[in-house]
Amino acid sequence: MKNENIIKRIFKSFYTMKFGIILLIVIALVSLIGTVIPQGNDPSFYRQGYSPLMAEVILAFNFDNLFFSKWYIALTGLLLVNLFLCSINRARPIIKASFTDPDIGKKIKNLDKFIEINSESNDEKLFKDLGFGTFKEEEIDGKKIRYKFSNKIGHLGSWLTHLSIIIIILAFGCGRYLGFDEYVYGVPGETLELEDSDYQIKIDNYNVLFREDFTVEQYITEMTILDKDVKSVKEGTSMVNHPLRFDKFSVYQNSTGWAVDALLFKDKKSYKEKILYNSEVFVEDDKKIALQLVDFYPDFDSANPTKPKTKSPFLKHPVALYALFYDGERVDMGLNHVGDPIEWEEYTFVLENPKMFTLLQVADDPGTFFALVGGAILLVGLFLAFYMNPKEMIVIEENGRKRLFVKQAKNDKIFERKIEKILEEMELR
Repeated sequence: MKNENIIKRIFKSFYTMKFGIILLIVIALVSLIGTVIPQGNDPSFYRQGYSPLMAEVILAFNFDNLFFSKWYIALTGLLLVNLFLCSINRARPIIKASFTDPDIGKKIKNLDKFIEINSESNDEKLFKDLGFGTFKEEEIDGKKIRYKFSNKIGHLGSWLTHLSIIIIILAFGCGRYLGFDEYVYGVPGETLELEDSDYQIKIDNYNVLFREDFTVEQYITEMTILDKDVKSVKEGTSMVNHPLRFDKFSVYQNSTGWAVDALLFKDKKSYKEKILYNSEVFVEDDKKIALQLVDFYPDFDSANPTKPKTKSPFLKHPVALYALFYDGERVDMGLNHVGDPIEWEEYTFVLENPKMFTLLQVADDPGTFFALVGGAILLVGLFLAFYMNPKEMIVIEENGRKRLFVKQAKNDKIFERKIEKILEEMELR
């Protein structure tokens, strides 16, 4: 019997507000760890950047991938269970209070704060002037009772808000753990692989539109979607705020940058070539030689070469900022006019044919619909909570006396002062 009581107490704790607040605080504190410790890196990163003990703690408790760790997901699940049980526990009385009037007989027995008003008052005018309109009338134990419960549906506000949070969290979790999200980049002519899918993206053309002040107006990528047999599935265009959609995926235009054709010669003979993107490193010959494209200036401003910048986004005076590595050490860094050789020992790099590349985000979020539903419910809940303030008015007439009871769910003190002022103006006090 004792064990059953303990189990009941534990279960009841799951739908208490106190337990929910504790969970929120714990999740917030734990999430801070995820913002302080870099996420998703190789274990060697943490062993090199932290003390041996700290590195082992990070890896043992999955602090390196916190938001996907089982125990973090379990904490979030507990919060969802708490919110869900709280909502279920409150549902019946709130729904009843939102759509039906309370038992007026029981109601007046629990009231003790009445305002004595003039017994000759016109109740129809009184209800109307106080903002209640028409009223209902009953006679209980020789008392004439006139009453009105307005904006009852406002009781649903906080409940719908809690329900919407549950739906939005579930939608977020569904999208994060069951969805697809990958970033790919390339230049026209390239075919980009989408990992964990049967599709490829062939970039047919790419263009960037600029305003007169050289700020970007629009990115436009023309592409062909290919299946696993390299057959065309769909052709279309992706622009900012206008994604290309195919199957269950959406291709969003994310950003842009510069790329060059990098040619490597060894002993004056062609050795290797590749498309080198901004910030990427071209590593070859068993990591003996490497070149990094640190930055690129399409219209280099020669007036101040110590502080490199571009005068415009157009290819008028292309210059690359590079870093050269030999045997694992940086041996040179400087500015290179496109086409000029970069030489070190037996190696020579040549950068040519600069062009802009497109950065695309390919996503499939199965939780989008539920997130929209949750957002709609949230808006309704907030509207009801802030603009539909439940209020009640009861007038009891007995033995030649009239007593008035008026109450509002929120801002009751302000509402009381307003009512008192109206009553004084009506000379009913």
